[in-house]
Amino acid sequence: MKNKIFEELKNKRVLLLGFGKEGRSSYRFIRSMDQTKEIGIADFHPIQDFDFLNDSYLTFYIGQDYLKACNDYDIIIKGPGVIIKDYLNEEIKNKITCQTDLFLKYCLNQTIGITGTKGKSTTSSLLYYILQKLEKSSVLIGNIGTPVFDVLDDLKEDTICVLELGVHQLEFMKHSPNIAIILNIYEEHLDHYLSMDEYVNAKRNIYLHQTEKDIFLAGNSSYLESLEGICSIVYKNQAMNKNCYFLDQNYLTIYKNEKKIIIPRSKIETTLKGEHNLTNILTCLTVTCILGFDLERVVQSLKSFRGLPHRLEYVGNYQEILFYDDAIATSIPSVISAIDTLEIVDTLILGGMDRGLDYLPLVTYLQTSSIRNILLLPETNQRIEKLFENLASQLNIISVFDMEEAVSRSLEVTKKGKICLLSPAAASYNVYKNFEEKGNHFKDLLEKRGEKNDS
Repeated sequence: MKNKIFEELKNKRVLLLGFGKEGRSSYRFIRSMDQTKEIGIADFHPIQDFDFLNDSYLTFYIGQDYLKACNDYDIIIKGPGVIIKDYLNEEIKNKITCQTDLFLKYCLNQTIGITGTKGKSTTSSLLYYILQKLEKSSVLIGNIGTPVFDVLDDLKEDTICVLELGVHQLEFMKHSPNIAIILNIYEEHLDHYLSMDEYVNAKRNIYLHQTEKDIFLAGNSSYLESLEGICSIVYKNQAMNKNCYFLDQNYLTIYKNEKKIIIPRSKIETTLKGEHNLTNILTCLTVTCILGFDLERVVQSLKSFRGLPHRLEYVGNYQEILFYDDAIATSIPSVISAIDTLEIVDTLILGGMDRGLDYLPLVTYLQTSSIRNILLLPETNQRIEKLFENLASQLNIISVFDMEEAVSRSLEVTKKGKICLLSPAAASYNVYKNFEEKGNHFKDLLEKRGEKNDS
């Protein structure tokens, strides 16, 4: 596969657009195949790594006008963090590809792509964990943190590739995985896209290029009510199709080719909290069912899966207050789901980078919840506080300067025995590198307080 991918790049002028983790992975891949190939690197941020600056076959385009470099290249390998919107014309956009698209174009392995506004990291990690417990050769790659080019040498003929796919990887994809999954679609990433329609259309690329041999699992969403494609579609809605998977009060149910599989909830032993995680589990069960694996062994493997950091992660008991880190929750439905799951949330730490989300539905929900204290972080704090004021809210709304003040105030206002939840409904990039850094700062500040009551 490496040779086929490089063959596509060999005689073309290649620009790496964005030089983050994927951009550097693409650079390493090209250099492993050709030490002297001319490569362009375009990024808003300065490149300070001496090793790269020492490569005389690199041309750098750094700063505000970095997108102008796209005019001078035949193929553009875009990193997921680069915002395109309408800054480039259609002719240039047609030259854009990404690691994932090149991988899917030439990969002969079984590929399973998972996306969704929320739940994709947990679902991808859980599916990979199940495959490992079943002793199946597998890799977990993509948006989860491992660029696809980094595992090319590790693939065997029977390796199953689980790809977590963010919308920025899907945006310019012209190839789709064998099994494609959209868990859900909510309002998100509107700082990267001109409209919600653009965001949804980017998500749809996960299945639009599938063949009649492929399978698409469609979650419940108003954005997925009209689907076009030649693949087999399995819905997370029993009313839409005979091929479906769904939850009801007592059972997880899968219909596939008129075969009905019922799994009582009581058999699902897991540390994952919440109804949304039951849906993630059901999605994984459906995939393993499609692949023909032993469902009883799959269900058994769920017991030992511990979940991922920053996803409703219990941090500890400090001064008789229970603290949870849900820093990954950058969308409004994710925050509502977290509150509903934990039930005894008394204080919510909310806010971050302002991407123009409509916070009125969240503010309206919080008005009817049992939460008493809302701690608002910059830069969304003023806009959200104004919404509470417009509703004449009686909640204790506190606008804080930073995370350190948020943690201090949470220890002052939260009732003993109740929960303080960090679940921001906003991105982190105004202060932090990513949501992981935000969540780790939250945990570090609590750790420095000492007085942890957990045994």
